[in-house]
Amino acid sequence: AHTLRSDRRVDVTMGGEGSLEIDVLSTGFGFVLQSMLSTVSGPTQIGATNAYTTTVESASDANSDSYTVQIQRVNASGVSQAFTHHGGVITSWTLSQEVGGLLNATLNFDFEDVDTSTAAGTPAYAADNFPYDWTMACASINGVDTDLRSMSLSADLGFNTDRRFLRCSSLKRQPVRTNIPSYEGELSLDWSSNTEYDMFVSGAIVPIVMTFDSLVDIDGGNNAKMVVTLPACQFTGNSPVASIGEIPSLSLPFKVLDNGTDAAVQITYTSSDSAL
Repeated sequence: AHTLRSDRRVDVTMGGEGSLEIDVLSTGFGFVLQSMLSTVSGPTQIGATNAYTTTVESASDANSDSYTVQIQRVNASGVSQAFTHHGGVITSWTLSQEVGGLLNATLNFDFEDVDTSTAAGTPAYAADNFPYDWTMACASINGVDTDLRSMSLSADLGFNTDRRFLRCSSLKRQPVRTNIPSYEGELSLDWSSNTEYDMFVSGAIVPIVMTFDSLVDIDGGNNAKMVVTLPACQFTGNSPVASIGEIPSLSLPFKVLDNGTDAAVQITYTSSDSAL
């Protein structure tokens, strides 16, 4: 034989994976939040106003939500081709904010299948929304407001994505949680005292709250905002960095822990959305 026979090969769909990087917007983001953690409640109307709150929390069980994600790519000939990704589960994500930037979310997906035969859909955009910029961000450590240069929170939701079986189909089953989820983050600040450094050295367990408040009143004094609450965090950080000509800085990586009472991660999202 010249080489391997061409009629002894079979194409099998193995699924897909990819990432989306998006700005967190003042409306419409609750639809994404519902799959970033385990449980979701709301949107719940605040009094008789047009403001609603959606709350998502970590839990011992994973959620079962999945998405269809369509990406339109323009090829070298200038032709737009739609790639439609089915059965998308968010397996990990990152929220990040730094001075001079917008609040950003990076979402990592595992997909059951991908096709190029589905026609391009028509996008529908949420009305009257805006991104959260760095002037809207603040944070507290152990209940004390702290000036930060940047902050981030990342999640690995502990999914097993390799669920392929002998079932007369090449499509795999939906990912399931097989590992303990991991939530980690990092804070960057000027080293102006030993307060935060001492927390690192002592191994203290402290709450961290990240707030993104637009100060834009939806109705009745209820601002469009998002609040990330981490009740039990432990810094795994570094010693302060000092050099000639630079402001001394302190980088504080941290792990989010389970205090046995509260959700390890809670995100509340206040918007004008009455439904996800």
